[in-house]
Amino acid sequence: MRVSLLVRSAAIGVIAAGIALSVGAFVAARPPAIEAAPLRIASLEGVTLVEPGVARAKHRTLHFEAGTIRAIEPAKEAEGTWAGHFVLPGLTDTHLHMPMLSMPGDAEYTALLLLSHGVTTARLLGGTSAADVAGLNRRIEAGEIPGPRLLTCGPILDGPDPVLPGHEVVLDGDAARETVARLAAEGVDCIKAYDGLSLETVTALREAAHAAGLSVIGHTPQDVRLEDARLDDVQHLRGVHPPFEDEGRGYPDYLRPWLRHDDARLAHVISVSRANAMAYTPTLVAIESMLRARNWSDWRAGSAMQAWPSHLREGLFSAEVGVNPGRFLTDEQATMVGAALEAMARTTVRLHEAGLLLHTGTDSNAPNVVPGFALHRELALWVEAGITPRDALAASTGASARTLGARKGPRLAVGAPADLVIFREDPTQDIRALSTIVAVVRDGRLFSRAELDQRVARYREHYEAGAYRLFVVGPLRLLAGGVTAFLGERGAATTDD
Repeated sequence: MRVSLLVRSAAIGVIAAGIALSVGAFVAARPPAIEAAPLRIASLEGVTLVEPGVARAKHRTLHFEAGTIRAIEPAKEAEGTWAGHFVLPGLTDTHLHMPMLSMPGDAEYTALLLLSHGVTTARLLGGTSAADVAGLNRRIEAGEIPGPRLLTCGPILDGPDPVLPGHEVVLDGDAARETVARLAAEGVDCIKAYDGLSLETVTALREAAHAAGLSVIGHTPQDVRLEDARLDDVQHLRGVHPPFEDEGRGYPDYLRPWLRHDDARLAHVISVSRANAMAYTPTLVAIESMLRARNWSDWRAGSAMQAWPSHLREGLFSAEVGVNPGRFLTDEQATMVGAALEAMARTTVRLHEAGLLLHTGTDSNAPNVVPGFALHRELALWVEAGITPRDALAASTGASARTLGARKGPRLAVGAPADLVIFREDPTQDIRALSTIVAVVRDGRLFSRAELDQRVARYREHYEAGAYRLFVVGPLRLLAGGVTAFLGERGAATTDD
């Protein structure tokens, strides 16, 4: 029976939340009041338009109407408040989750963190229903809360004995077709496949999804070859590595096949991918996150982790007592994970050079992976591996626009959504310029850097308040520590969804 520490984490979350509420934490857990988003702006004057992989245009004025770009016109060089700034289409995170332990306000805060880092389109890959996402989108579009445009695959579809209790079990082709029909009727944007599916099941999922106009994305199932699964978008490069032999398939041994990855295997992957129009979302930052707990005190003190809710940083995913995969790594495993990450980074570059479609996803809200921050780090990892900043950003803008649909993806074109990021410096020349965001335009509403920072600060004050740490973080930390100590199950956690 496959049992993981993350399975227990879901149970821990439920128990901890119940205990916290039972001792009076309801008031402490209430999120801060959310101010309405600003009114839509009419224009943006004097900017340099930079659409990676498409065009660059200096001194332009953008006109907006009803949340779309109505016109693009020449402007005087020094015209307008934003003259001299660089405008890019909004960034896209194609793989994230809402927090496993979802406290009041967590969904809104995740949306805010994404937007504050220039993410205007995000795709949720498991655990968030179409109805819940539709509700969030309605609030965002109405200007009630700030956030990106959200898409969802609905539940994660898995085989018998699923890794996490929230996964939906699909055992055969008939069940697969029924599941796709139901999810399509519910309004999902994609179908999420996972490790335990059989060849029959994943084939039926793919065929039924395509007939319904939906893509199938996720993990290549562990017992199915890459060329047989033929997922539309492979997450974490699962299945790109050589087939499993005797390495083991649990945490973190599922990465060991990467140590046998060679040019012959890569050539095969490229051929199969071209023949079947397969795309890839590497999520290098999610793999790197496994190593973060090895230097937990420094990583916890950094800006990314400090922005994460305290019940995740200090409770559920604490590397001291929580369900943080990195805390269980042996020295040998850490070395192996590092080598696997290097192989994955090299492979990402080679897939890009081969002309395959790559997406920028992060697996945010997995242990040590903080929304928004993680996307900037993912892009930096691509550049460190050898992809140019221009091409990395093209994958996060233009590539996602094609995949998600013109109306749902960011572009700098008349009729496209008014989803833009304004930078002081040009990140297509230096990826470090991602840190120079001065404003984000979402659905024609302009959020300044100062406004976004103020909104984030209010949430941070809420999560760090004494009452919250007492009634929410404290019980969760005790339970997480007690359960993991009782189980004594080293090396059994799964890190990526």
